[in-house]
Amino acid sequence: MKGSPYSLWLSAANRAAGFWMGHAANAVRRQQRAALTELSKAGVRPKAKRRRRTKRRVA
Repeated sequence: MKGSPYSLWLSAANRAAGFWMGHAANAVRRQQRAALTELSKAGVRPKAKRRRRTKRRVA
């Protein structure tokens, strides 16, 4: 096996940290998506009004 024990330990720690950070990021995304769907169901988010296009006057 190549590499110093410290390097191997750092690689394993980095792999574990990446695993847990990925799971934490996915949990945050799930919570945000659930909150947005709840807000949209409750009708809190009003629809944007459409603006009328004004006709340009030809001089």
